Amino acid sequence: MRNKLQKRNIGGYWIDDNNTNLKNYSHNFLNKNFVFNSIFFLIFLVALSLRLYSLGDRAVHHDESLHGYFAYQMYIGSGYEHNPLMHGIFLFQLVSVSFFIFGDSEFSLRLPMAMTGSLLIFLPILMRDRLGYIGSIFASLMLAISPSILYFSRFARNDIFMLFIFLLLVISMWKYFSSKESKWLYVFSIFMAIGFITKETQYIFVAIISLFLIFMEKENIKDWLFGNIPISNFNKYGKFLLFIIILSAPMLAASVSLFQKIFNITLANKDPNSITPIGLPQSDGQLVAVIISLLLAVFSLAVSFKFNRKIFFLPYLIFMIIVFLFFTNFLSNLTGISTGIWQSLGYWIAQQDVARGSQPWYYYITLGSIYEFLPMGISILGLLFFLMKSRYISFLPFVTIIISFVILADTQASYTDGKINATGIFFQLLLYFSLLVLPFTIKSSNFYKFLFFWAISSFLFYTYAGEKMPWLITNITLPFIILSSKILNDFFTKVRFSYSYIKYYLVIFFAALLVINIIWRFITHDLGTQAEQFLNIWLIFLSLGFLFFILQWVSTIITKKQTFFYFLILLLFLVSIFTIRTSWILNYNNYDIPTEMMIYTQTSPHLHKVSKTIDNIAFKSLEDESIRISVDTTDAFAWPWHWYLRKYENVSFDDHSQNINIDDVSILILNYKNDLKSYDRNNFIEKQKFPHRWWFPEKYKNIQFIDVILTLFDKTRWGNSIDYFIYRKLEHDLGSIDSYLYIRDEYNYDYR
Repeated sequence: MRNKLQKRNIGGYWIDDNNTNLKNYSHNFLNKNFVFNSIFFLIFLVALSLRLYSLGDRAVHHDESLHGYFAYQMYIGSGYEHNPLMHGIFLFQLVSVSFFIFGDSEFSLRLPMAMTGSLLIFLPILMRDRLGYIGSIFASLMLAISPSILYFSRFARNDIFMLFIFLLLVISMWKYFSSKESKWLYVFSIFMAIGFITKETQYIFVAIISLFLIFMEKENIKDWLFGNIPISNFNKYGKFLLFIIILSAPMLAASVSLFQKIFNITLANKDPNSITPIGLPQSDGQLVAVIISLLLAVFSLAVSFKFNRKIFFLPYLIFMIIVFLFFTNFLSNLTGISTGIWQSLGYWIAQQDVARGSQPWYYYITLGSIYEFLPMGISILGLLFFLMKSRYISFLPFVTIIISFVILADTQASYTDGKINATGIFFQLLLYFSLLVLPFTIKSSNFYKFLFFWAISSFLFYTYAGEKMPWLITNITLPFIILSSKILNDFFTKVRFSYSYIKYYLVIFFAALLVINIIWRFITHDLGTQAEQFLNIWLIFLSLGFLFFILQWVSTIITKKQTFFYFLILLLFLVSIFTIRTSWILNYNNYDIPTEMMIYTQTSPHLHKVSKTIDNIAFKSLEDESIRISVDTTDAFAWPWHWYLRKYENVSFDDHSQNINIDDVSILILNYKNDLKSYDRNNFIEKQKFPHRWWFPEKYKNIQFIDVILTLFDKTRWGNSIDYFIYRKLEHDLGSIDSYLYIRDEYNYDYR
């Protein structure tokens, strides 16, 4: 009599003792989702390692020292009041928690950013229904190795938090469009609130997605404005637009300050010499600001309750509770609600004309071409493909863009005495409008239209913004990465692979490699003169002709389209390798040396070492944290010393351009402008002179459009650009401003 088979349940699959089902179990265990999730986990481990490696080694940047010092004050119980100069309060709360868990250090200061940058890698998993499996993997890979995103994942600023928030908001919006599940509205409202309490770039993002929804719903909006249909007839795009308006309306109250000159009332103070902080209302404007804020809050509450109370009302309440609790620092600073809701936007409206950094309009084009050429290049090629596919419908905006750009580039036509004139303003508006309309003319899915719109509008908004800084390029890079990932997914689904054709793929690989190498040598190398030049050019074209003949032969076997696809795959591989190289050099070789344009006015590594010298002196003197230190405040030299000397009890920050008594000072840190007179040096030993901060030589600011055109067509001008792009060789010296460290002579012992 045969025995019954003994069966066991493993992971939901019944397995018998004779292993007859082991193949099925193995097949299901190694299914597509398991492999897909394993790849994501490996990418996460790589991203985490890249972000944690030597995280605390770089000297603390001026901005990092502000964030670290005030988070430290919160950590030790001294509190913190929201100030829009340093953006939202969320960073300080998060960093203070990091200090509480891991102690206060450069590592723990940057740890929340590093962890957020690592977790960002997982978000494309939620988009695989839109991006596809391949596209999701490419998105995570590019987020992991992106030079700018990796750099600011290791930098104590708010920007990496905002990338996480932006991407999660995009995911929530499209998930709601697909599923209509209200849970995505809750996710959206929570992260909308976190975005507003983190950084004011949230206003730009809200404007971008609102404009997209307006374009998508324009016909119904027009009919509603003319009274032909009720709001309830809006489709999913219109209803989601209404949801965004409900959430953000109270946060937009300060936008009325744009019209304060018309009403002759100060709703956002612009005068830095006034007793009223910048961005807050003055006198009668205070009452007006309160009324407007309350009206908008009541408006949002009423609309959410009346239009769809089951769906919109509770998310709005959650949104307002988060905003209120965080801006008031959990009720410890009730005035934070006024600085959060009004001054957050009012401050940056007031600062628009200040244009800190004074960067040219092409700043992000330059940065993108140096660092983010991979996602931007793929996206531009994808846009050109869709424009050709769309043909006539995209012709008008495309031609308008070219004409507007040419006229704006003509400084005589568009500018008068260095300022843009009426002609320039007209064509600038026409250019912006045409660029915004362009994505809606392409023949593709609505998701594609959104990605193109997100990328283009992000570039336009941040280019138009008065303050242009390198960390803001991450907000442009993110949509380009998601867009390029979608393009790559659709590209690779068209690539056909067969084991029987491997030898032909190898032929394409080596032929394409040689083609690229020959073209590169033609561009970058001196071909000699006269007869030698003729011979070299003849040999180059002969070689190219032979290689193209080989590729043509291969295309007769595997089709021209597949040959072209495999050629592009090689190009993608080479550009990816170059991106990894660029990212590594930026983040681990030159991370605090501004031969990199991405590094903006960086604290020199010498200051990092000087701070350790001071610690050693204090320790060996037995005075420890009570040692008397004076720091010169000229040229904002107090930062980052506030951070480095945060635990010392007798530190004074003095303007040494005035007569300051230094009789009781043990350690003196001076701006080079205020060096000690000879008779004052008698009691001190000059330890060293060191650069306090240094910066990239900004000679690019003076480049005219005609210079760019001449450079493109004059090979003799390429050398310096290529040398910088590949080797980071600079034509000019770094800009710097120096310090002196003086130590009283009684500490004349080995303190290294």
